[in-house]
Amino acid sequence: MIKQGFTLIEILIALLAASIISIMSFDYLSNSVFLKERVEQSINQNNKHFNAINILRLDLMQSVPFQMKDTTGRDLNVSFIGGKDDQILKFITLNSSDTSNSNSKLRRVTYIYKDNTLSRQTTLVNKEDKILSNRLLLKDISNLEFKYGIEPENLTNEWPNTNFAENINAPEYILMEYTLGNNKYTQLFSTF
Repeated sequence: MIKQGFTLIEILIALLAASIISIMSFDYLSNSVFLKERVEQSINQNNKHFNAINILRLDLMQSVPFQMKDTTGRDLNVSFIGGKDDQILKFITLNSSDTSNSNSKLRRVTYIYKDNTLSRQTTLVNKEDKILSNRLLLKDISNLEFKYGIEPENLTNEWPNTNFAENINAPEYILMEYTLGNNKYTQLFSTF
């Protein structure tokens, strides 16, 4: 009579083969999950970056040459301020998304660079202490520098600047240079 079945050696070889396949599959799947998380993180960071740049671009496109006032109500005789302290950009925009009829659609927009973060603050046009919104745009941004001017070849670190005529309300070109993560970026905006 012949006994049918597997010997102990055959069972151990089968278990060894199954273990090797399981280990290889686990390693492949864990690498896939890790790669997926890194790709999603990179996509989210890129989306935040491009959204921040688009918000700035839209604000500059909607900027209007409206003379600003200081907190005491005195005319500043400028409609655009750039490169002063933490408030690297300050200007007036026409807020097309505000549908209320009771308030003016003009808003003072201030971009603030502090502690390696870039944020956007909106206030009433002549009441800078009345904050309407405050939004963090980018974190971990470094080496942020803005330059302003009438021609891309002749830009300065502050606006208004005595190099330009008094009747020019805002710079025509704004150059933004910064580092985000390990990447260096340069953006050129126009206000016309």
